[in-house]
Amino acid sequence: MSMKFLEFLLTLGFLAGTAFGQGTYTQIDVPEAVVTEATGINRAGQIVGAYVDSAGGHGFLLQNGAFTTIDYPGVQYSYAERINDNGQIVGLAEPNGYLYDISTQAFTAITYPGAFATFSLGLNNAGTVTGYYQVLKNGQIGTLGFELTGSAFSSIAAPWSNGTSPQAISDNGTVVGSAYFRAQGAEPNFLLNQKHYREISVPNTPGALVNGINPRGTAVVGYYDSLTGVAGFVYEAGVVQTLSFPGAVSTLAFGINDAGQVVGYFLDSSLQTHGFLWTPPAAR
Repeated sequence: MSMKFLEFLLTLGFLAGTAFGQGTYTQIDVPEAVVTEATGINRAGQIVGAYVDSAGGHGFLLQNGAFTTIDYPGVQYSYAERINDNGQIVGLAEPNGYLYDISTQAFTAITYPGAFATFSLGLNNAGTVTGYYQVLKNGQIGTLGFELTGSAFSSIAAPWSNGTSPQAISDNGTVVGSAYFRAQGAEPNFLLNQKHYREISVPNTPGALVNGINPRGTAVVGYYDSLTGVAGFVYEAGVVQTLSFPGAVSTLAFGINDAGQVVGYFLDSSLQTHGFLWTPPAAR
């Protein structure tokens, strides 16, 4: 069986099974924060995300057990979303996005031409950024995806949907995300590879939303409505691995690296939000 055919079967939801992720869960809380969300992780295990405290909303970088705040200049609320292996971070500084370089501590604004809001959410090791932008047309807000390579933007629009929200991009340029206002019977998620769109069907995960893809493009993560609340998942090689932080009422997965480590956030029994890192049982 060819790799392309295996990828096709994975996308359609065949060869499917379900497992529960044992692994190791680690809670992530920025000191003094009332909310912590982890959303991106790279090969070195550096983690980025967002936190909220009395001063506003901030991005953070967690490396070697230490937190560094990342604040876009001049705004009260900004967030870090993904980190690549080259020390670049993509994030949001409402109403626009940004790219941040750890080594130079330099920010580059990301604004889709003509948009009133740009949400930069995904980043790969080539420095390509993906996300979505919003425009006002005939009195209605339109949501379209984009890919940014260098200084060149291109649009992303799932053909069965009136609203497309890319969330992440792999090193081979595969983009995954959500397709809103979709045609009846169509899946809520899409995969875009070499200009070809596919619907993503994740088996045994009602209402699943895909939030991330690993750099190799072989696994996706997200969350779905389970019998006991919202649960995270990893979908790889036809197997769905359910993630549920111990004692949590909801667990949402957002980022995954090639070692299979997953980051996201969970709500505890008091409905407080904490970040988490999940490490699979065996190293890959």
